[in-house]
Amino acid sequence: MAVPLKSGFELQDDPATPATDATVSFRELIPPPDHPRIAGIANHDAHSWCASRRSVSAPAWLIERLELSNLEPYVGFSADGKPDPSVITYGADEGAPVREALAEVESLLAALSDKERSAVLCGSVDDDQFRAWSNPELYVNPGGIRLDETTPAVQDLVHGVLRASLSPEGYAKANGCMLTNHFLGELVNGPRVLNRHSYNFRLFGQPSASEPWGYTFFGHHLCLAVLFCGPRMVVGPTFMGAEPDRIDVGPHAGLRLFAREEIGGLNLMRGLSPENQRRAQTHEGMTCAEGLPPDRWNPFDERHLGGARQDNRVVPYEGLPVSAMTPDQREEVYAIVQAFNVYLPPGPLEAKMRRVRAFEDQTYFAWIGKYGLGDPYYFRIHSPVVFVEFDFHCGIFLTNTSPAKCHIHTVNRLPNGEDYGKALIAQWRRETKARELL
Repeated sequence: MAVPLKSGFELQDDPATPATDATVSFRELIPPPDHPRIAGIANHDAHSWCASRRSVSAPAWLIERLELSNLEPYVGFSADGKPDPSVITYGADEGAPVREALAEVESLLAALSDKERSAVLCGSVDDDQFRAWSNPELYVNPGGIRLDETTPAVQDLVHGVLRASLSPEGYAKANGCMLTNHFLGELVNGPRVLNRHSYNFRLFGQPSASEPWGYTFFGHHLCLAVLFCGPRMVVGPTFMGAEPDRIDVGPHAGLRLFAREEIGGLNLMRGLSPENQRRAQTHEGMTCAEGLPPDRWNPFDERHLGGARQDNRVVPYEGLPVSAMTPDQREEVYAIVQAFNVYLPPGPLEAKMRRVRAFEDQTYFAWIGKYGLGDPYYFRIHSPVVFVEFDFHCGIFLTNTSPAKCHIHTVNRLPNGEDYGKALIAQWRRETKARELL
């Protein structure tokens, strides 16, 4: 049965849903202070930590990959290398909270100094800077307002923009990513590198109730690209993650962000017929040492295909067609997709899910890994209008060198030119031109 469109998205474990077994407790994986992954981090801020990582081979490679100079001209994410925005059509009014977001942005801009206002206004929605996000803790793309470098008043105003743009449960989930990042900073004694405010906010376009404008908010384990065009909006691409996957002490003890995706995906896979499990499972091994092909893994994204700098990625459909599932299983697919899009306010979410359901006969479910309760795994759901990925990762700050169920990455790409709202902007321009010709 589909999850209803409602507020109050549950960030804690659902007592009615059995939890999956952990591969290992994250407490066993906290590195000692002299471990190479964190040695000296207490003495660094985000800038100096990134500079120090340039002397370490793997982070240096990653830093180079994420620099703006390596951003390709935009083509679009697709299954065949030929993105087709015509498959996506937006209603005239989808209920996006543009006026509420606009009021919060205007309050923010009024409170900024001239220097801050100049920094946060980063050009038009067509500028490549709109696509320059990154999810590691490495501060590769400075610019805009860095929340841990500004005042509490400005921090609150930026959160006001997020709160006005997103659904209540979506804002809670985004804020939960920030809280979990802060918790990680406490675990590894790196609070100036990893904290609730180690995120950048940038504005694009002239904030308006009718014309396209947007913003990006990004940092470690949380990246959002938000585009408004009158009462319509797009949120994507997005990246959300957590290392560790939950907070176990303090005022936010019990916070767990991805239970719906984690448990829903596993229950779906385990509930398939043996034949359909074989069709869905593209590879049994999660690493190259376990038989995963070398071109299906990299040290930055591991099994993810839609991460940062993958705006033009070509990913053919594979796995199990959703049309081969039972009706209840298909509804679970939609519930998982909805969980990935929970940050959309009610109107845009309903419109999104209508578009998703319209492509049921072109939707695929793919799985990597085993599917016992304790096994780490990857899965994705892919169609002309959906590309969501869930993956258990190796440690970055924690010490596990193989995927474990205490480090989660999720990616939500919008194929066929919908990333960054480009398909919506194109439709708005066509509509504007048609009105001018009348």
